[in-house]
Amino acid sequence: MTSHCILIVDDSPEIVNALSSLLNIQGYKTETALSGREALRKARKKLYDIVVCDIEMPGINGLEFLERVRRDGHDQEVILMTGYMEHDYFIRAIRLGASDFFTKPIDIPSLMASIGIIAERINSRRSSEKILNTYERAEFSVVIDPAKFTAAGLEKIIRPLMLKNLDLPQDFLNDIMTCADEMLQNAYFHGVLELSPQERMLDQASLRGLIAAKLQQPHIASPRMRFSIYFDSVREAIVIRMEDDGNGFDHESWLQKLKNDGIGPNTDAHGRGLAMLFYLSDELEFTDGGRKIQLVRNLNKKVPGA
Repeated sequence: MTSHCILIVDDSPEIVNALSSLLNIQGYKTETALSGREALRKARKKLYDIVVCDIEMPGINGLEFLERVRRDGHDQEVILMTGYMEHDYFIRAIRLGASDFFTKPIDIPSLMASIGIIAERINSRRSSEKILNTYERAEFSVVIDPAKFTAAGLEKIIRPLMLKNLDLPQDFLNDIMTCADEMLQNAYFHGVLELSPQERMLDQASLRGLIAAKLQQPHIASPRMRFSIYFDSVREAIVIRMEDDGNGFDHESWLQKLKNDGIGPNTDAHGRGLAMLFYLSDELEFTDGGRKIQLVRNLNKKVPGA
């Protein structure tokens, strides 16, 4: 009996139900989605082993689904189905990393054989791929030039790295990336640029202009931000550290306010960000006047307030 979980995507309930039943008989766990949008929502919450997806669907079609999944940094196996053997479909599917490609009506024995081969490939990969789990500690760290900062760019490195090398639940990984993004944004906007709450509320065009002007000032452009994230197998935790050379802030008052009052309708963006870190972490520590922050998320423990 295999434990692989397969997501079946088609706008035809008859097809998804039939394939689900056949795969259940073969010992696979299955979930279904009747649209590309529903499939994408599920794939962002859970890392399926295999996705069997139709191409011709209204809204987000199968190729668009595969493209977005790859853009999110997920590399699960995706088998595409289509009622039309279009050459462009086939070429695009291959370029996006589709595992296999079937035309309808589906040759069920061939589909099952393909899924079996992919499942064996996954088993083989799992036996050697989660290599960071074998180390006592594995760390990724960067020094960031504010003039070249992009949080999205850093996520494109960290998310795939953790997905491929650590056995983490998808929801846990999403929380970690949310915390990392907030810590980066806080260090950039408050620590480096020293933007006021009012300046943060400017429209995007005005904000970009203000940031460009500030980065022309040597005392703002020359300091660096230091970010690190590491997996500690002894503590069974992910630890994120962020440091900037700004003026810091009164973190003790903020944390006390959060503990006493929680988050309210008048809390500004900075306060909401701190609240998010507070509620998503198991440990949250500020040092050096708020210029250094360390967040710990335990692998086997619920976060406070969950």
